[in-house]
Amino acid sequence: MPTVSVPGKDIQFFFSDTGAPGTGDEYTTFILVHGHSYHSGTSSDTSAVFQKLLPLAAARSVRIICLNRREYPGSTPHTTEELRVYASGSDQERTALVNEAGVNLAFALDGIIEQGRLPPAVAVCGWSLGNTFVLAAMASISSLPPETQKRLQSSIKTIIMWDPPLQALGITKPPQSYLPLHDKELAPAERGPAFRKWVESYFVHGDLSTRDPAQLNFRHPDPSRKHTYADIPPAEMLDIFDPSVGDKCDTILSEPPFAGVLSAMVDKALFDPETRASWKGVKVSCFYAKEGPGNMHFGVWDLERRAEEAGGSTSITFRPPIEGANHFVMWEDPSLTLDELIACTKA
Repeated sequence: MPTVSVPGKDIQFFFSDTGAPGTGDEYTTFILVHGHSYHSGTSSDTSAVFQKLLPLAAARSVRIICLNRREYPGSTPHTTEELRVYASGSDQERTALVNEAGVNLAFALDGIIEQGRLPPAVAVCGWSLGNTFVLAAMASISSLPPETQKRLQSSIKTIIMWDPPLQALGITKPPQSYLPLHDKELAPAERGPAFRKWVESYFVHGDLSTRDPAQLNFRHPDPSRKHTYADIPPAEMLDIFDPSVGDKCDTILSEPPFAGVLSAMVDKALFDPETRASWKGVKVSCFYAKEGPGNMHFGVWDLERRAEEAGGSTSITFRPPIEGANHFVMWEDPSLTLDELIACTKA
């Protein structure tokens, strides 16, 4: 099981790697960071939620590396103290926790780049809640050792936000927004299964050109379409979905007490001129699925607003929403997904 360690800490991250595509020394590497519950697998030959992308990598002349965040298979669990801060820490403690998560991921990225001898054309992509951690790593650049900064600056050319939900960005949610994990009308044991069906579904929205939250469907899936993993046997889902992590940290991270912490972190990562300058012209791109829950649309809209207010020095390329796609487009249409990832590096 391939892992990368954080220097000076008893922390490691599991990752899978398709390896060099065999088309020479110049190619793009995508490092994918997963979201809430759905992870990158338990062995180097699955990569779980991203597994359908892997067989397409060589034909596209790209390399795909999938990393498991802490608490997920092969990666180091959080300490008791870290879990306490997630559950009941002060804003100051939670800010330090998120900052440290960003530093740890940045060191892991540096280690993967060094171990894999990756060409200087790396794209780091956060999917869903994974956006929080990728942006935290981006925000951490000035706190890293100079030699680590230099390697990351010279290697990472693109940061990609893929389906960033409003909860991952610390955005104040509109009144009609919905997330089953936060639904107090559901018994705790019902929230995980409800979240699975909800997040895997397709949603029909209103006139998205208005940027009006009232046009977004947050709650009611399209009954005419199956949710993505509806026909997957439960035993196979255990290799893709781990419901135990949410109550420890991931669900808490997406709740209102963390909103201010995450919003400040996003501002530093994306809209602080010094941070962006430290990344030496790295491209930042965003893409999302048109038929995912309204949480993702609202997250992207808010990022567009903040980018416009910040001005050109902190530019972000926003790709048009992917027609007919839901939050799991990498499973439903892996070819389209990989094409979209590649397009983000060329924007």
